[in-house]
Amino acid sequence: MRTSNRDRIITGALELVHCDGFDTLTFDALAEHVGLTRGGIIYHFHTKAELLEGIASAFQERWRAEALEALGKPLDEASRAERIDALTRSVVDGEILPGEVSFVLSATPEAEMLKDAWNALRREWVGEISELTSMQRVALLAVDGWWANRAVDSDSQDPDDPEIAELIVSLAAGNVPDQVRDRSFGKD
Repeated sequence: MRTSNRDRIITGALELVHCDGFDTLTFDALAEHVGLTRGGIIYHFHTKAELLEGIASAFQERWRAEALEALGKPLDEASRAERIDALTRSVVDGEILPGEVSFVLSATPEAEMLKDAWNALRREWVGEISELTSMQRVALLAVDGWWANRAVDSDSQDPDDPEIAELIVSLAAGNVPDQVRDRSFGKD
């Protein structure tokens, strides 16, 4: 299937932000990077704010599709525990796109919509955070940390360790794994 120009623009924006930072993103630089004219960019996104809305929407669609794939059934047929498990697995097993962290962590007011997109998805899948156990809330913080470590290509915390991933998933599901119960996690 051929990639649409709109998708090419969003991917290109992520690549540029990954290399040069959010503040350097311009329609001219983006047009040159993706091989379109400035007018071709403006045809799809009239303003930088519209481009950010498009990126936020693309992120939310991708995050939701990955969570649905991890769930393996329609969202309305899943229990809350199954939704939390699927969302957690989708993050620890999911792909991080170049530039994703730059957009999410940007201090610009327009980038708030990216944070809002993640929060909306989290509310849809997890429900009210204050209703979770402390262990589940810690697990969700760990999920955010896992994502951030992978997004910045940090190998100092070994963000792809399967044992840690399973521990996070267990905690998110509200289970206390044996290694936590007997405090032997990480010990040989």
